[in-house]
Amino acid sequence: MTVTETELVPLEEGMFEMPDSIDGVPRLYGQSCANCGEVFTSTSREYCANCGESSLERILLGTSGTVHTFTTVYQKLPGSLIEPPYVIARVMLPEGVQVQTVLREVDPGDVKIGMPVEIFLAPLEVDEGRTVVNFFFRPQRTTPWKT
Repeated sequence: MTVTETELVPLEEGMFEMPDSIDGVPRLYGQSCANCGEVFTSTSREYCANCGESSLERILLGTSGTVHTFTTVYQKLPGSLIEPPYVIARVMLPEGVQVQTVLREVDPGDVKIGMPVEIFLAPLEVDEGRTVVNFFFRPQRTTPWKT
């Protein structure tokens, strides 16, 4: 069974907007304070950490960014679906917030701070007619998408 023949299911519900297909562009959810404009990657805040107001709105975050910092993982962690070596990075998004993610489609030795990256969707496992997917980042290949 291929990915295109299965239902796409996010690894964690509510973390990102699911595209219509595996080749579509996912969008991470965040929050923005209507009072002061502060942006957060979390969607579970009740109050703004900057001004204390409760006027938080759910927003979609940008689809590209730059590597702020990173580390390479060489040992497989218990329960991990990803085979090492791989890179865990903090990516700075256009909104001025960082998201921790796994970088894929790149040799760990080629990752550099400041490297432009883009979000994409990838399958983790196919099981019983469902494909569990998650967002990842990879070196930017295209012009950044409009946010």
